[in-house]
Amino acid sequence: MIDRQKQRGFSLLEVLVAFAILSLSLGILFQIFSSGVRGTIVSERYNRALIIAESRLAEVGVIEHLTAGVDEGEAEKPFHWQIEVTPYQEDNPVSTSMRVKPYQIDVRVSWEEDGKARDLELSTLRLGTESQ
Repeated sequence: MIDRQKQRGFSLLEVLVAFAILSLSLGILFQIFSSGVRGTIVSERYNRALIIAESRLAEVGVIEHLTAGVDEGEAEKPFHWQIEVTPYQEDNPVSTSMRVKPYQIDVRVSWEEDGKARDLELSTLRLGTESQ
């Protein structure tokens, strides 16, 4: 007879348990890694949308006259932008001899990612002349 204490190595059950633990650990690590990559992509898209919104906001009233209305267009794919300029309604208007009028400018950049609609919006006030 063979002495069992002298046998060395792993039984089949021990190897199967080790593989099961390894596969669960790798599965969890891959999920953590993929969610980190996905988060980085979403963050990069929001940064790109912010750059587009800020550049559109900077153009309003500089390239064209400041007038009430809506303008929209396609930036680079998949981004779509919309600018809305409306006269600003003050609660307590101050009479002034200057012929300026405040306008509220709203810029919205939207895109679709992973089947979800996402958007970013910036708003500001600018002064324009009454004749515009």
